[in-house]
Amino acid sequence: MSVLFRRVVGVGCSVLVLLLPVVSESAEKSRVGLEKMKLASSVGAKCSGFYDGVFALLHNLDQAADQQALNVIQKSWPGINKRYLFRQSTSAMLMTGIFIKQINQKFTLEENFSFQSFSQDYVSSRKSAMAWQDGKAANEAQSRQHQQCEHILQITKNNGTLSDRVINAAMEKRSMALGVDLKSMD
Repeated sequence: MSVLFRRVVGVGCSVLVLLLPVVSESAEKSRVGLEKMKLASSVGAKCSGFYDGVFALLHNLDQAADQQALNVIQKSWPGINKRYLFRQSTSAMLMTGIFIKQINQKFTLEENFSFQSFSQDYVSSRKSAMAWQDGKAANEAQSRQHQQCEHILQITKNNGTLSDRVINAAMEKRSMALGVDLKSMD
């Protein structure tokens, strides 16, 4: 080996060794960013499932004419109605879609995320909300979930990510797709 070749290789290896921590640190930051975005998408899916579950719960209680249970829910959650729940669920879906889009744009993934990627979060939250039974623990859990979701959606509206115009348009489209009459909701 020539002296020049050994120097070039030596300098190249030195630069590579100096760059490794930067590359590793950058990869770690991306991983943390990805994890935070996945968590945000998961929370959005859970909130959408929660609101849809409470919507279904109210519907089922209406069908069963269980006025006592309806009174308990309305006492712990004043002003609750199906239209509000549908709106909040739609808002949470929009928010989740925004997070998923950001993940797919910012990170190189083997497979892009979709709503389906977070379906288990949605389904488990929906089932849990639908299974509500009056009781201190169940009422507190419902209240905590409600407060968390309201807080997250409020942040999304306050930072301009979601607007009433966008939410209203999405509600119209979603109601037509599901065959739900918005005008007949409380």
